[in-house]
Amino acid sequence: MSLNEHLDLHKAYKRIQQDKRDDTLPDIANYRDYERLLNENLEILRSQIHIPNQYQAKTPSFIDIPKKGFTLRPVALPKIDDRIIYQAVADFLAPHFQPEPCVYSNILSRELNSSRMFLPGVDLWLKFQNDVEIFCTKFPYMVETDITAYFEHIGHRLLTNRIQDIFAKKVDETVLKDIKVLLPRLWRRWNKNKDFGIPQVNDASSFFANLFLDELDKWMLRQGYIFLRYVDDIRVFTQDEPTARRALADLITELRDMGLYVASGKTSIKETSVVLAELREKSERMNLIETEIKSGVPARLEVAAQMLQEFIAELINDPEKFNDRQFRYCVNRFKRLKVNKLALDAHDNIANEVLNRLTTMPYSTDIFIDYLSLFSESENVQRRTIEFLESNYNIYPWQELLLIELLIRLEILPELQDRALSVSRVIARSNYKHPACRERAFVFWGKNGDYADRREIRARYHNETQEEIKRAILFAIQEMQTGERNNFLATASNDSTALKMTADYIQSLSGSLYHYYKPPSGFEISEDWDSNDIDDPFAHDT
Repeated sequence: MSLNEHLDLHKAYKRIQQDKRDDTLPDIANYRDYERLLNENLEILRSQIHIPNQYQAKTPSFIDIPKKGFTLRPVALPKIDDRIIYQAVADFLAPHFQPEPCVYSNILSRELNSSRMFLPGVDLWLKFQNDVEIFCTKFPYMVETDITAYFEHIGHRLLTNRIQDIFAKKVDETVLKDIKVLLPRLWRRWNKNKDFGIPQVNDASSFFANLFLDELDKWMLRQGYIFLRYVDDIRVFTQDEPTARRALADLITELRDMGLYVASGKTSIKETSVVLAELREKSERMNLIETEIKSGVPARLEVAAQMLQEFIAELINDPEKFNDRQFRYCVNRFKRLKVNKLALDAHDNIANEVLNRLTTMPYSTDIFIDYLSLFSESENVQRRTIEFLESNYNIYPWQELLLIELLIRLEILPELQDRALSVSRVIARSNYKHPACRERAFVFWGKNGDYADRREIRARYHNETQEEIKRAILFAIQEMQTGERNNFLATASNDSTALKMTADYIQSLSGSLYHYYKPPSGFEISEDWDSNDIDDPFAHDT
């Protein structure tokens, strides 16, 4: 059998539907235009990978994500066809790989056909933290480190060799050869023809990143080290300080041979008594809150709400104790409280604190807008979001597109309509703005403008060269007069297959649809609280 026959493209697509929640550049149609003809699209895709060394990967979308300290991380989002293939290859290989027991991240779901590739991140992260605490009671010293720009520095040749080593006796030789041809073609295309770097914030890459460090895991264990790893967060426990120094030196040397380096600013050797105090201070409160929330009992949920209010008040009121990870955790939990109509008197203040931190914590904007999206008619949230977009602090395209997305989700008040439209027009019309920002700006403009606005948007269609912006324009003119709109969509359908899919999808809608945000329901928190609630989404790759 060929590789093509082994790939379950339908399962891969199903998993991408879950994985896309973390996308740095969400698709303007949420892939629903692709899904309308899913079987047909997957058959076409299958024919394209029949000969792996002839498959032509598409150029991904690129954007820089702000990091803590106001540095930037480049991120690539592959196009949907490439992404399905990538996920399908990972799905095929995954059942044949078992990470070492010292690895806590990205553990395969027990159900092979699950829509989620991995077990819930919350459980894995808590187990990692819990075991770190246990080992701190057994050893007096701990090495703490992580890897600088981990995903960006994964070498394609070495990763391909790792795949050969791990799967040579588990996968048919011809199939494995096809995989080793196909994957580097994808990686190079996604990394501007460089021989290193894989896209992060997707499950397939998380799987391959675990493979890449498998040799390091085995080497550290063979040396007799007590070694724990969560993605690229590493802990080593020793009986004395000299052994801790030696372990760190060995780790640095091994990583260097792999083209990787530790983050010196996040590397330290600590006495575990100090670590225990830090861990308990950070985790005990959150664990108590989680216990109350998971109970689902109304009275205990009220207790959790009170505990959260006290927790975030302490963070806010004492700048020396402010912890951005804990703040993000609280924001995520307040999102659940608001949906369940708990702590009602606290939310306006929390929203203000979130808005205050758009300038100081731009890297958390994705978490912030999910909470702010619940304030659909708040004058304060709308006004301050517009003010930020108008300000000199509007620096990062990723943050800008998310804030425009927030405005799309909200019901803009009449007194703010003109101001918000003015901001969106400036962004949409500017060729100097990031394409993803312009896409969102066109959609906001079309949703909130009048018939003259939509005709201007339509007139701009043929001046645009990027297909993604043209797709956004099709969404922006949804509320034009029906005949006028349909005639234009019919014309746009001739421009490309992707535009035809989008045009047909829009015409299939029973009403206008500008965003795909759905507020969380109930306290089903296991899917919502992964390590990112208390961590920078990219903190494990710094």
